[in-house]
Amino acid sequence: MCTALMLAGCAGGSRSGSDQPGTQGVSSAAPGPAGQVDRKSLNSSSAPDLSAALRANDVSGPENWSQILLQFTPYPPGQAGAEKIAQVLAQFKADPDTTAKITNVVTP
Repeated sequence: MCTALMLAGCAGGSRSGSDQPGTQGVSSAAPGPAGQVDRKSLNSSSAPDLSAALRANDVSGPENWSQILLQFTPYPPGQAGAEKIAQVLAQFKADPDTTAKITNVVTP
């Protein structure tokens, strides 16, 4: 069984991190308190890992949103960081559903 898992892992192509097809992730779109979902810190996540988390939460255009959010790092901790994330999403005209899905996945 371990051999089959190793072979399956090698067949994934050139993607790195957790940005691989079939990777299970967050499925809830409702914003919630930190700790309820596997959230990604914008200050320490790579673009592929952030894209994978957004894709797993059904965010449309996860690579685009990943690049947008990461270009504004660093984010301050706490509420100030959450407000900056909301400002970036508003600046790039994220609709309410997309905003909810993104903010459910990311933290400053």
